[in-house]
Amino acid sequence: MAPVLDAIGRRTVWLGPAGAGSRAKLVLNNWLVDLVESTAETLHFAGALGIDPAMIIDLLDAPIGSPYAVDKGRSMLEGDFTPNFALRYAVKDADLALDAAESVGIELALTQSLIEAWHRAVTNGRGDEDLSVVYDDAAVRP
Repeated sequence: MAPVLDAIGRRTVWLGPAGAGSRAKLVLNNWLVDLVESTAETLHFAGALGIDPAMIIDLLDAPIGSPYAVDKGRSMLEGDFTPNFALRYAVKDADLALDAAESVGIELALTQSLIEAWHRAVTNGRGDEDLSVVYDDAAVRP
């Protein structure tokens, strides 16, 4: 099985018994949701302080920044919400993550703080766009 998986993926990681991979995917997708929200908030904050958000992305394109966040930040500033990970799927995974966290007695405070606005963006017809569309205030405002 490993040669087949190695041929179609970048890296094969065995995580344990059946279901561990699905749980890891949920954890990682939740991290992406939080990272995208943090990136959008950071760019809005920079703009509100009179700092060019593009300069912040350039500063993040260094050891402290995530390549994924840098790419999403550039897409946000360009207004390019071509889907790589559709918002509606990100919201589905965030809801699943919140349910899973509750089932094991922990709180995902970051995810909980963004979920209402992300649901609103889906309701506002933006669910098929990339999850980075949450940068667009029109997507998340009532």
